[in-house]
Amino acid sequence: MIQKDIRRIKSRANIIHKIVGFIFFLGVMIVFAGVVASILFFFASPEKFNAVKGNLNWSINYTLDNGSDFFTVIPFKIIQPLNSSMFSAKYAIITYLLSSLFGLSLILYGIKQIVNILKSTARDITPFIADNAKSLKKLAYSIIIYSLVSDIVSNILCSVFVTKIFFVDLSNIHFIRALVGVLIFVIAEIFQYGVYLQNEYDTTL
Repeated sequence: MIQKDIRRIKSRANIIHKIVGFIFFLGVMIVFAGVVASILFFFASPEKFNAVKGNLNWSINYTLDNGSDFFTVIPFKIIQPLNSSMFSAKYAIITYLLSSLFGLSLILYGIKQIVNILKSTARDITPFIADNAKSLKKLAYSIIIYSLVSDIVSNILCSVFVTKIFFVDLSNIHFIRALVGVLIFVIAEIFQYGVYLQNEYDTTL
């Protein structure tokens, strides 16, 4: 019965590994597309960009060569009370893309650790190995850094490259997410102790 349960767990881990791996692949493609778009926008003429103020956010429009428009919503609070003549729409969209890519890269780093753990669970004899404990810690670090730093980096980039007005909104820090990261770190420490016990058990056989 135990062997049957283990095979079932490994089979489920393998299926989830493939799903999460596909999500990771899509995320990498999005990051690549974002980098390419940022480079194209950097060399584009500022006249092709237009900022339209909404009730809560700004909408930045980019006119393509064929006359069609591409637009994205910029949620920077720092530019909300300004008018369009006080900042560059071009650098606003580039800065937003780069700051978003920074946050997405942290998320993908965490997803990669999950992929590694699922792969190990599906293929190794036991999940209690040192690499899995390290992956759990890396996952915790990525969650904590993303929760505490990503929005601050976004505000700083906006201050430096868009408005030239220094502003940091600490209300955007996600302490609950950071707490989740801390809990995962604690679980990683417990997991590492399990690895130690597993090694001790193996050496006594």
